[in-house]
Amino acid sequence: MICLGKELLKYSLFWALKKCPFFCFICVIINIAKEVISIEKIGAIFKNIKEKFKLDNNTEFEARYIKELDGLRALFIIIVFSYHTWQQSWLSPSIGNFSLDFLVRNGSILVDALILLSGFCLFLPYARSKVYNEPIPNTKKFYINRVARIVPSYLFAMIVILVFFVFPRGGYSTFADGFKDIFTHLLFIHNLFPDIIVNTKILGVLWTVAVEMQLYLVFPFLAKAFLKKPIVTYLTMTVIGLIGCFIISNQIQSNGFSVFSNHTITFLPVFANGMLGAYIYMKISNKYNRKNKVLAIISSILMIVLFACFENICSFRMSYSNEVKWQVDFRYLLSFYYLAIILSTIFAFRCFRFFFNNRIMRFLAAISYNLYIYHQFIGTELKANKIPYWAGEELPNIAGNEKWKVEYTLVVIAVSLIVGVITTYLIEKPANKLIKKSNFYKNIQ
Repeated sequence: MICLGKELLKYSLFWALKKCPFFCFICVIINIAKEVISIEKIGAIFKNIKEKFKLDNNTEFEARYIKELDGLRALFIIIVFSYHTWQQSWLSPSIGNFSLDFLVRNGSILVDALILLSGFCLFLPYARSKVYNEPIPNTKKFYINRVARIVPSYLFAMIVILVFFVFPRGGYSTFADGFKDIFTHLLFIHNLFPDIIVNTKILGVLWTVAVEMQLYLVFPFLAKAFLKKPIVTYLTMTVIGLIGCFIISNQIQSNGFSVFSNHTITFLPVFANGMLGAYIYMKISNKYNRKNKVLAIISSILMIVLFACFENICSFRMSYSNEVKWQVDFRYLLSFYYLAIILSTIFAFRCFRFFFNNRIMRFLAAISYNLYIYHQFIGTELKANKIPYWAGEELPNIAGNEKWKVEYTLVVIAVSLIVGVITTYLIEKPANKLIKKSNFYKNIQ
């Protein structure tokens, strides 16, 4: 059985090399490395890779903090980042004959994966309490932790954008317009108002933060209900969400567009699948350990196949009559795909998990929230101010200025990383520590 699994794993790798540009890119890097690294060093590298295929010394699955999830979050945000940057540059990245155009054009659908991952991580301690008979998390601490994580960076970003960009430019024609935009953002409900969705002067990507905060508000109640009656709770969340998707899909069918395509209700089934995934993980991790080769082989094969199939999903989306409608119609089914990626990655061999659990991915995960908040605004501002500079009146992406496309993309990446690092380590983390050091937080039982 294990020998057969190993052969399937090898076959999956070779199939993925043909199917997925990412694996082809790895092959190119290996070939370049052969030219510049000695044979001895290459041997040492492959010996290290072989060690990664061995099962972990720590035989137990992580019950509290799963490091690979940070790497997956970073990957999802990087792809969303690439989509928003592509919207301005029209740069179609490729490695030789292997195009990654499908990835950057469809990066927006990875927002759903972030919502699902949030549901997975938040419900994990509740699922652990069920499996290991531990006390459930404290509700007051849950809310404070979410505020400490989300609000400081969110408010700081709003202040910076309003004070240095919106107000000096006379962004609001009337006091009422400005008040409604700011007030709804402060309450995290701006994604529920059609005029704010379309005309907001504040960061456009913050609609996802509003969705998250609204889900956080009801999450403790959903989690407790899920523990008591999992099937009823799951079905209730799913049915409500699917009804919302059906209504919005019909609006898109009639009008060609709907401002509510990303309404919070449409994400309820996605969030429910995240909670379901956490429960499944705790059940499997309680029954098996990392010495189980069959589980590792099956998970590794599944992970490779799932990542390689992403191009097919993107092609299906682009062939649909309306890409926004596709996302509403298939949001629930797509969340199962993302859940399978998450679970297969967690249970895969160490060598595959290493892609998501290393210093680079941990660093990107640490700054990912602020990187997400600012990257789109940075991209549009740089282009509006002709940075990098281009001559003429025609936009360089329309003119097909390939040199500008590359330079612009690199500048957006560099500036976004710098801003992400500064705001994370000077605003988010200090504020988070300050809140958690407060007597109010410490006195919560």
